[in-house]
Amino acid sequence: TGNVTRAEMAKMIATILNQGADVAGLYTGMNTGLTDVAGHWAESYINYCYSLGIIAGRGDGTFDPGATVTGTEAAKMLLVAAGYDASIEGLTGADWAIRTAALASTLGIFDNLTAPTGDPLNRDNAALLVYNALDIEMIQRYENGYAIVFSDYRTLLSNKYGVYRLEGVVVGNEWAQLEQTGIDAAMAEGKTRMTDIRLIDSSTVSTRPGVEDGLGRPDTTFNVATPVEYLGKTVTMYVRNTTVLANSEVLGVYLKDGVNNVVTVNSNNEENSDVLKGTGLSLNQNTQYYVNYGYQASQSAALTELDVPSLADLKNYVNVNGVEMEIIDNNDDGIVDYVLYTKEDLSVVSSVSTSKETTTLRGFNNNKAIDNEDIVTGLELAVDDVVLAITYGGRYYVTAPEVVTGKMDA
Repeated sequence: TGNVTRAEMAKMIATILNQGADVAGLYTGMNTGLTDVAGHWAESYINYCYSLGIIAGRGDGTFDPGATVTGTEAAKMLLVAAGYDASIEGLTGADWAIRTAALASTLGIFDNLTAPTGDPLNRDNAALLVYNALDIEMIQRYENGYAIVFSDYRTLLSNKYGVYRLEGVVVGNEWAQLEQTGIDAAMAEGKTRMTDIRLIDSSTVSTRPGVEDGLGRPDTTFNVATPVEYLGKTVTMYVRNTTVLANSEVLGVYLKDGVNNVVTVNSNNEENSDVLKGTGLSLNQNTQYYVNYGYQASQSAALTELDVPSLADLKNYVNVNGVEMEIIDNNDDGIVDYVLYTKEDLSVVSSVSTSKETTTLRGFNNNKAIDNEDIVTGLELAVDDVVLAITYGGRYYVTAPEVVTGKMDA
């Protein structure tokens, strides 16, 4: 939360432009005309950025390295680092701050910044602005006063580090799969499968379909773990690309903001159409349905699969719990892509074998013993324990049901 100085911002930018290498000492002694940087710890960084036009002095021959940098000043430095010409773009003169803030906002450099852009920039927000700036398109040249980007739409991130941003829908991971597979389908540990992959060249303007750019294909399995909650949703993934996309080093993956429209309800077997009223979402012939991540051919088939016996079956501690339904529109087009039902069943532990390391749950695995390594639970299971259980991806997830105690009125 400490504030960043102008000298510190110069070092950050110099390091970014040199692929993470420290240029300390390489640019000392340069005749920049700045009167207050010689012998300063950041002299090399300041001189490097000054020689590229990324930073400017105060107008009186000084740089003022110890002064705090504002969000607008940092944004101007980052814009010039990406190739924007300060004089052509109007980032100089009396209105430089207004023009800089407008351009930086348009390009997304201020995305998620909550502090006023004219305030001193703290270290957290400096990292945020740098992060955002890595994704804007670099400028190659100017023609008739207009900025022209490179033909490959390069960004600082791709140009300096070989890192690309992808978007795609998660259809499989180590927990389950959605590719019209059964309830037991799952991928190997540490794997995630995506479809509808696009290479996002920048956050500025351009996107290119993955099939055409040679960096992707409709379905690719990546070496990265993702949670079960990502299934059916669009994610952003950063990769350091290799010849084969599937072999790329994955640097990060997260849900994409503003694209996934998700409605989650405890449905108790309601018709989907009842839940969708007022949401702006609708079903069509391409909507896919899953029960515990097992594919169902239609909505009616899913509801049939979810049929809950009467409460008279309570004595068996089986199939008396409700159903959760997650309705996903993963590209914000108003059409539901996936309807995912998950149903925890009320069960009872009928046997536990310490020697065989197995546990039997009534109503699961055809009432046969289950290897403990296939049971995911934080409970110490014992015979006659009443539990909630759900199975998918070859595992059994067991939790304790909520117990409600009270007095019933006559």
